[in-house]
Amino acid sequence: MLFHYICPMQNSATSFHKYVYSSEMLNLVTVSNSFCQFMEKMKGMQGRLFITEAVKHLSAIYAAFVRLDATEPVYEAAGEPTVTEQEWSEIYQRIASILRSHNDFLRPADNDEFDRSELVSHTISEDMADVYQELKDFTTIYSRGLEEFMNDAGWELQERFAEHWGKKLLRALATLHDLFVSGIDPTEEE
Repeated sequence: MLFHYICPMQNSATSFHKYVYSSEMLNLVTVSNSFCQFMEKMKGMQGRLFITEAVKHLSAIYAAFVRLDATEPVYEAAGEPTVTEQEWSEIYQRIASILRSHNDFLRPADNDEFDRSELVSHTISEDMADVYQELKDFTTIYSRGLEEFMNDAGWELQERFAEHWGKKLLRALATLHDLFVSGIDPTEEE
């Protein structure tokens, strides 16, 4: 893992106070909130506009995330998820309905999937819904204003970035990039 769990408690409240209110963290929270609002309000959006806006949001999230300093958790237990399966499914379906046939793509199998030489059918909507879930859980906990939980939400986001959502963001971004530079508008294709 990129970020290691070293100790269950930080030594001082000032260290996580500086972390949760750093300009880098505040920027990540801002771009994450913007992405989540975009995902929640995209119903009926035209395909070309969705592609353009998704590329902007995903790029901003990645750029903001890599500037974030590491932290250590205060508590041993992970935060409770806030996004329900139904909410995740709604995001997934909205993206799929906007992108239509351009939602599907082939990717190499991960190390733990099938034969690693195979290509696996995948969807942009699944990757983006997973990124949404991670960022919505993070921003919801962060918005509660309890510094210890804000710190731990940032730590957990970093852990999960290394495990899966960073790769999903980049996969979705790369596939959307291809659609963007090709000038594809899924809305115009019936």
